[in-house]
Amino acid sequence: MFASAVRANGVPGSAVAFTADGRTWTRDDLFAAADDLGGALGREIPPGQPVALRLTDPAAAVVATLACDALGLAVVHVDPALPEPPPLATVTDDGLLPARAGATSHASRPPGSHTFLTSGSTGVPVGVVRSGEAVLADARRVAAFLGYRPDEPVLNATPLFHVYGFNYGLAGPLLTGAPVTFAPSRSVPSQLGRVAARSGAVTMIALPFHYGLLAGRALPDGFGGLRQAVSAGAPLADGAITSIVEADVFTLYNCYGSSEAGAITLGRLTGTEAPGTVGRPLPGVRFRVDPSVGPDGTGELLLWSDSLALGRLGPEGVRPLPGADGWFRTGDLVRPPGPDQVLQLSGRVNALINVAGEKVSPGDVERVLAAHPAVAETYVFASPDRARGQVPTALVVLRTPEPVENLVGWCRDKLAPHQVPRSITIVAELPRSATGKIVTGPIGGRS
Repeated sequence: MFASAVRANGVPGSAVAFTADGRTWTRDDLFAAADDLGGALGREIPPGQPVALRLTDPAAAVVATLACDALGLAVVHVDPALPEPPPLATVTDDGLLPARAGATSHASRPPGSHTFLTSGSTGVPVGVVRSGEAVLADARRVAAFLGYRPDEPVLNATPLFHVYGFNYGLAGPLLTGAPVTFAPSRSVPSQLGRVAARSGAVTMIALPFHYGLLAGRALPDGFGGLRQAVSAGAPLADGAITSIVEADVFTLYNCYGSSEAGAITLGRLTGTEAPGTVGRPLPGVRFRVDPSVGPDGTGELLLWSDSLALGRLGPEGVRPLPGADGWFRTGDLVRPPGPDQVLQLSGRVNALINVAGEKVSPGDVERVLAAHPAVAETYVFASPDRARGQVPTALVVLRTPEPVENLVGWCRDKLAPHQVPRSITIVAELPRSATGKIVTGPIGGRS
């Protein structure tokens, strides 16, 4: 379905599809390579069996994605940095690895579906299964909002195995004919600037990591042609937002979304937003708030759109998403939106800390700590406590190496007693996934 939609969009075959590692591929080049690979895969992989893509080469990932989709194979997108390949038949940089003996096929995944592995906030990968229709709906929604078109190139510095990089930096451009240039996800600003200048990129799809490096310095000349840039995966630090907005080179958007829901909002950042503000839902995305969940007037955000995933993988196959009457329970807490319908996140349902029966949102504590002038980043989580059941605990990254006194006292002045962290540990950095999301709890540091 995805492959046929890319072929049928009316863009000439001679048009540039993408550039990777210095080589430019036309659409004819892409389709020919996908047909060749599809013929080989069709001889090796039985119908109805999923195939994993574990590739470091972005060109190979694009070709393999289209080849598998044209065959109606269910695709599993895998981070090549994972220590072991999955037990499924796997396309790698070195060729096709056969499925391991006794591997579970999860054949209940529909033909043409795409499975993305997401760690959420736990660090344990979970497969989210998206139908071909959902992939198309999500990519088209993103492309329409960002205005993708054949004469306006896109620069993508995000991994294609993640739903964000795939939809924004591959599917959207291919569907609209926007030529896309791939840059390594660990590129520094000078590298991205050179790629942007060579490609003539109008849109940049990048990670919080990249924008953090851009903060506080003059933007490289290559960014002068950019009209807009997008970040997703984790919130941007206020300092990074302010620095980029004040440079006034391009418009910066933050994407709020998930592997299960796809893109939910694309909020333009101005540096003046209230904490947790993510913007209005995109056209076609409906929401409601369940006030029975969450403390202090917040509620759980429920969503409906045509880009919702089919479910998550379990031992028995695909498990439907948690929901109510067809609405997906995101697990995100939001404050009741006003007439402008702007969403303001306040934490996660499963991250609520139960302090002797009092519910504490880690986000509320993080916002107080982040307001301290010496604090660059912070992460708050639950720790067991014999008397109270749970208590808030915080990790903090400082702006300078000089020690800071009495951060706990800072919190006592601004929070209710049950919200105050019982310990605050200073760390060099917070552990993050490939897209910048915090993925673990306590790590070593100094108190």
